[in-house]
Parts: sequence; structure tokens; C-alpha cells
Amino acid sequence: MAVVDYHGLLTTLKTLLEADASLAGVPIRVEEDPTFDLSGAGRALVLTLASRREAPGQPLAAGKRTRWHVRIGIWAVGFGLTFEEAARQRDDLVGALELVLMNNRQVSGKWAAGWIEGGDFLTVRQAEGSFALAETIFVGEALAIAT
Repeated sequence: MAVVDYHGLLTTLKTLLEADASLAGVPIRVEEDPTFDLSGAGRALVLTLASRREAPGQPLAAGKRTRWHVRIGIWAVGFGLTFEEAARQRDDLVGALELVLMNNRQVSGKWAAGWIEGGDFLTVRQAEGSFALAETIFVGEALAIAT
């Protein structure tokens, strides 16, 4: 029985992002929080599976095949001692991330097709620094075949 390797999708995407020169030095986490110290600005990417996946309407002729639309949230996190610094880190990171995704929409062959959707923005302002976060939702079509 062939199943969708959801964790494998995340780790392959992590490897793809780590290999791109535009993201050099950016920590990439899979389903875990980034950490920063207070010594200066930082940025990170966090990959998470969405809480829902969909199997769009499929004809009976599909038989033992199911096309899943898998949603991955990729959070670009900017941290800075000021909000402006955090927002700048976030914005630069989102731009680089989206270019990498546009250049490899099939996640090294793991997906039949992939596309970018919107996402949320979050801001956390604290006395000892600020976080600016932007989510990029990356959706792909994975195929499961019952054998």
C-alpha cells in the first residue's frame, strides 16, 4: 500500500530550502519553534503541516488512487530589538522563500503539482525585542495508490 509520506515532504522541503544560496545561514525548523537570543536580530523558517488536508472530488474511475492536496505553512520569522528591524528581516525572508518555492513547485518530484497560496501575518512586540511573522501556504498534490 502506498501512502503519502507527510513528514518526508517536510524534510525534503527543508533540504531544498537549505540548499538554496539565498537562504544561507537561515535556520529551518520542522514543526518546532525557532529560538533567538537577545544579542541581535535573527530570522528563521518554520515548516508546519496544516491542520486539514483535502481530497478534491475524484471520479469513481480513479479506482484505488486518491489525490491529496497537502497544505504546508512556512512561517518566515524575523526577530529584532525593534519592530522595524524584525519586519525588515521577515520581509526579506518571505521574498527569498517565495522565489525558492516558485523555482521548485514539485518539491524535488514529491508532488505532481504545487502552488503558493496566501497566509497570515502575526506581530509580537515585547520590551526585549519583537517578532514579525509571515506565513506562506504552499499546497501540493500528492498521490496515494492502494495496491
